[in-house]
Amino acid sequence: MGSLSKTLPYSCYELGHCFKHSCSAASFEVCIIGFLESLKIYGVVYLLTGLVNARKISVKYGKKLLKDYITSACFLTVNAFGYIGSFCVLRHVLRHFNFLTVSFAPGFIGSLMAILVERPERRTLLAIYVTNVASECLWNSAVGHGYVSPIPRGEIMIFAAGMAYLGYSFRSQVPASRLINSIMQLFLGQEESGVMMAQRKAPTQREGIAPEPLLWHQRLLAVITGKHWLCPHPGGCLPRFVGAGVQGFVRGLLLQLSVKLVVSVPSLVRAPGRLAPLLTSKTNIQAGLFLGWFTALFKGTCCAGRRWHGEDRAAHGTVAGALAALSMYFYSAPSLALYMMWKVVESMYEQGWKAGYLPRIPGSVELLYALSTGYLFHMAAVEQYHMKPSYWRFLCRLTSNRIVEYNRHLLAPFKMDSARNFSGIWPDYDLRHVSETVKRLQWSV
Repeated sequence: MGSLSKTLPYSCYELGHCFKHSCSAASFEVCIIGFLESLKIYGVVYLLTGLVNARKISVKYGKKLLKDYITSACFLTVNAFGYIGSFCVLRHVLRHFNFLTVSFAPGFIGSLMAILVERPERRTLLAIYVTNVASECLWNSAVGHGYVSPIPRGEIMIFAAGMAYLGYSFRSQVPASRLINSIMQLFLGQEESGVMMAQRKAPTQREGIAPEPLLWHQRLLAVITGKHWLCPHPGGCLPRFVGAGVQGFVRGLLLQLSVKLVVSVPSLVRAPGRLAPLLTSKTNIQAGLFLGWFTALFKGTCCAGRRWHGEDRAAHGTVAGALAALSMYFYSAPSLALYMMWKVVESMYEQGWKAGYLPRIPGSVELLYALSTGYLFHMAAVEQYHMKPSYWRFLCRLTSNRIVEYNRHLLAPFKMDSARNFSGIWPDYDLRHVSETVKRLQWSV
């Protein structure tokens, strides 16, 4: 740990913005690049938002959508510009770099500035997203340093724990998260939701003649086609189980294909031959199996619960959610599992606050975003090999690969192997603005 207390005498040009020796020129360049890339990134997001809400299209809605689009683009721009600007300011104030100021502190300051630019209604979503990515990165780092042992398919356990809570919430009359509840209704339908459960009542008692004994094939047919009187679906429970699985499989397959096609449009325009591998990728089938089994197991467990207890209970959702989560065996998605976990934490904290057990911390969402994003910026510089690949690609895109030019060789005193994936990369310095120490290091590399 003593190596982490060391200071680095290098300038911000030598360590960080190696592409421009002037701090102001480097910051301006990152600002322009960040803004142009932000327009592209959020252009797709808000275009899809407009298409989804096509029925609301009007001049007033169009103006609001455009304003939100520009605001979000400015948010990302400030994040990039604030990072490099804070990086230089801290170096000029302290006259050196330390373990925190090489990336974490600039990332924290820039992210705090940025989140205050974004619309308040989007801040919680952004905070949970980056916390999700940061927690995955933190786990990878802990495993890499030997602090914890890797857990094979551990995301299934996390997903099962989260879905047990969210399954109960879905089948209760007051769901914990409106967003998650809406998503679950989209894939599971409203029939199993708590609101619909409350509307179902027991049928009136009818007098009748005792039924005649059934033959064996009639009993078998009754098991296949029968259902509990509280079951909200038409037809038997078994056909419903199979039908839900098939429907979920088709939805999962189409959803995976749609996402891939939207993301791959630029590359497909340049190389149309990539379309065939994209359509035949095994991940499409895996996504279909995941959603198919998830839907079938959740609905099937609810039917089994009604038959077992003779009534509909919200607690059935706990078992249904946990069992349905086992479908992640077919489609590994650690990010989804962690997202569900953080939504559960958010929901439980919100309920604790409403009950008066927990305090409401002013600015907690903004602080969480800044801390998580600051940590991600720090890992991008110090331990890039532990980052989630998709987030690293996002940072490269946002900075037009300027973040790759960060001279990680100069971080060797911290003994974090920061240059592991950058052994052949050395900045093309203007030697008039470089110290003799860095020149000697360059010749030795």
